[in-house]
Amino acid sequence: MLLDGVDTAVLACDERGLVRTANAAARRMLPQVRVDELLPVRELTRHGPAEVELEAGSQALVARRQDLPDGWTAWHLREVSEQRARVDALLAERARSRFLAAASSRLGLSLHPGRTARAVVELVAAELADAAVVVLPVRTGAVEWYRHERGGVVASGRLSARGLPEPVAAALSGLAPGPEPLLVTRLTGAPWGQDDRRGSQSAAVRALPGNGMPAGALVLLRDAGSPDDPDAALVDEFAQRAGIALAAAALYAQQTRTTAVLKRNLLEPDLPAVDGMVFGASYRPAEEALLIGGDFFDVHVGADGDEAMFLLGDVCGKGVDAAVESGRLRQAVQALRRLERDPVRLLELLNESMLDAAPPDAGPRFATLVLGTAAPLPGGGLRVRLAAGGHPPPMVVRAGGVEPVEIPGMLVGGVREAHFATRTVDLGPGEACVLYTDGVTEARGGVDGDEEFGEDRVLRLLHGCHVLPAPGIAERVALHATAWRTTGRDDIAVLVVQAPLSVAPASRHAHTAQPNPEEQTA
Repeated sequence: MLLDGVDTAVLACDERGLVRTANAAARRMLPQVRVDELLPVRELTRHGPAEVELEAGSQALVARRQDLPDGWTAWHLREVSEQRARVDALLAERARSRFLAAASSRLGLSLHPGRTARAVVELVAAELADAAVVVLPVRTGAVEWYRHERGGVVASGRLSARGLPEPVAAALSGLAPGPEPLLVTRLTGAPWGQDDRRGSQSAAVRALPGNGMPAGALVLLRDAGSPDDPDAALVDEFAQRAGIALAAAALYAQQTRTTAVLKRNLLEPDLPAVDGMVFGASYRPAEEALLIGGDFFDVHVGADGDEAMFLLGDVCGKGVDAAVESGRLRQAVQALRRLERDPVRLLELLNESMLDAAPPDAGPRFATLVLGTAAPLPGGGLRVRLAAGGHPPPMVVRAGGVEPVEIPGMLVGGVREAHFATRTVDLGPGEACVLYTDGVTEARGGVDGDEEFGEDRVLRLLHGCHVLPAPGIAERVALHATAWRTTGRDDIAVLVVQAPLSVAPASRHAHTAQPNPEEQTA
């Protein structure tokens, strides 16, 4: 027939719907079509849509209607199987990309192992399986697991490592055979088991790659009668990303635990209660998130309980390195004070200790330091002996004003032949001696952002503070220095020793005592 030479599949029907002609291409696409019989494809009607998509066996077809004279209709058929396959593949790839992008974003929201594991099972149950279980690596003979079923809530718990199914244990140990999921017909018991009303489940166990060892094991659970299994390549790509997220979270958790242990002895100490004197302190580390820094203070009560040794210092540097060095200095004072109570001699021993402990190839490691002792006076008040090494001068707060106490002394840990001196100060009831680090005086701010807070501002700030308790004085200095600072970051530490208020003889007036002959003077 004439239409057999046309490449396009064409068939024509009369006004009654009988097929009057169909070329060879049309008969190949629709083998059920017979001439002079009704068109057996119900989607193709003269009153329906002008273009119809239909399935014919394994073929995808598009039929376009053309109205002819006398009520006849012609249908032009075109096979679009390959085109549809390309579109489906493109849409599937877009869906994969969207899922992986969303998964990466979700997995990157937390560095907490538990929250990351919860995100993993929720993502898997939403897209890749009917339920999912993540098992974290073995710690102290047990594992943590997280399970999520589609439409449910995340459950979690702990399980003895000995109770793990063999495929899960193999995945956690890194001994699973190859990168492909290990298929398992059935896993029983919690957390793998399921209500029998839901029927049996198939399971696939996949190791989640980590840093040298698996970061966990992923179990994908699918109900009987579920649609086809997810794309293995998609599962593999997701497992890679989930493993990286879990490994990062585990590493961060380990570093956090290590840092917490190390910081226990580096955090600012609690101030002891000492009869006859009051201490107050304030601390602002440069790196606030770490809570530690190079500035430090400490107070030690004597064996008889009526005398206290206190110190405040600043180690060169910032952050963890400076905090470790300051912790070593505090521990050295804690040990040396049992052998030596004289402030000057104690500074000399600290100086030698720092120089002996410094590695030959290390840079300069030194500190500025004020070290003192405080003892109650018989008539009330305190006698304070101070020794310093390269530190800003303490300030004595009295009712009549504020007096800086200049104490000569070299950097601690700078040179072998360092020289230090002492000063003795008597404090009346309510009067205080204020020690502070250079983070206060060197705080930069002001109109141009480059003016130092300076000792003069500290002196003016302390006027009238004799009516405040020791903690209030310390906080006032730290707060004003922090508010002044607009550029740069440095640790700030303030320590105040104060004589408690008491009724004292009217003739007695607190004063700065003259140094004893045996004490070094400026």
